[in-house]
Amino acid sequence: MRAIELSAFGLDHLQQVDLSAPRPGPNGVLVRMEAASLNFRDYMLVSGQLYRGVQLPIVPVSDGAGTVLEVGEAVTRFKPGDGVTTFYKSRWIAGAMRPEWEGAEIGAPYPGVMRELACFDQYSLARAPGHLSSLQAATLPIAALTAWQALELARITTGQTVLLLGTGGVSLFALQFAKLRGARTIMISSSDDKLDRAKALGADVGINYSKHPQWGALVREATGGAGVDAVIETIGAATLAQSLDAVRMHGFIAVLGWIGGMDATLPLSKVVLKRVHLQGISVAPLEAHERMVAAIEATGLEPEIDRVFGFAQLRAAFEHLVAGRHFGKLAIDFNA
Repeated sequence: MRAIELSAFGLDHLQQVDLSAPRPGPNGVLVRMEAASLNFRDYMLVSGQLYRGVQLPIVPVSDGAGTVLEVGEAVTRFKPGDGVTTFYKSRWIAGAMRPEWEGAEIGAPYPGVMRELACFDQYSLARAPGHLSSLQAATLPIAALTAWQALELARITTGQTVLLLGTGGVSLFALQFAKLRGARTIMISSSDDKLDRAKALGADVGINYSKHPQWGALVREATGGAGVDAVIETIGAATLAQSLDAVRMHGFIAVLGWIGGMDATLPLSKVVLKRVHLQGISVAPLEAHERMVAAIEATGLEPEIDRVFGFAQLRAAFEHLVAGRHFGKLAIDFNA
C-alpha cells in the first residue's frame, strides 16, 4: 500500500514508500484512509521541532478520515462501512488529562495517517459527522476540538464577545462555534481580504493588526471599553500581552499554541487586577469530541477548507502551511 514516510527531519525527507497492509487485532479497526488535514504540529514533527521524542522513520500527520473496512472481535464502537476520523489523544476518553496518557498521540510518537490502510485501537477513532465528506471530516480532530474545548471551558453563551487571533483552522472553527452559541466575535488578521472573508462567515468586527499593532485598545473600544469575555489565543508570546489588554475583568484567555514564541513576558499587575483566567488547552477528551460531533450534525456546520492537495503533494501542502497564506484548513485528498 502507498504511504508517506519521514526518514529524517526536513521536508526533503518526506518520501512515498510501499508498506505491507495491516490487519486488525481483537481491539483494532482497519480503516481505508481517504483524507487528511494539516496542523502546525505536523510541521513541527517534520522539521524536527516536536516537543516529544520520535523514532524515525515514521508516517506523519495526525488528522485523517476514512471508512471502516474490518473490525476486531472485541470492537463494539464501529462496524464496516462507518465513516470515522482519527482521535489524536488516543487514551484520553473522559475527565481530566493524566500524565500517563501523554504521548499516546497519532502522528508521533504513534504512526500518522498518510497511508492508504491503517489499523487503530477503537478508542483512537471517532464517528465522523454524517453530512460531511471525508475531506471535511479530516479537519476536525485537532483544530475543531481545540476550538470547541476553549469555548466550553470559557462557558461562552449568548450576548458575550470572543476575540479570535488569525484566520487559521482553530480560529475559524472558534468563529463558527461562537456564532452557534450566540456570541459576538472580533477577528484580527494582517490581511484585509481575510478579514472580509471572516466577516462573510459571521465575524462582527475585523481589525488589521499590521495597521494597528496595539490592537488591544481597539478591541476594548469595540466592546464599549469593557473588553472581551474570552480570547482564543493561537499565537503565543508575540500577542499575549495584547490579548491581556483586550480581555475584560474576570475574562478568559485560552492559550492554544506558540507559533509566535514560547517565552512570554506579561504585566502581572493586569493578570491579578483583572482576575484573568489563563487556561492552557491541548485538545480535549473523547467525550467532548462526541459532543462536538453531535453539535456539528445538529446545525449542519461545514468546515472552511482553504485548499486541497493530492496524496503526493504533501511537501507542497506543508510549504503552503508555513507560508501562512491559508484561510481555514489545508486538506489532503488521497484519491487526487
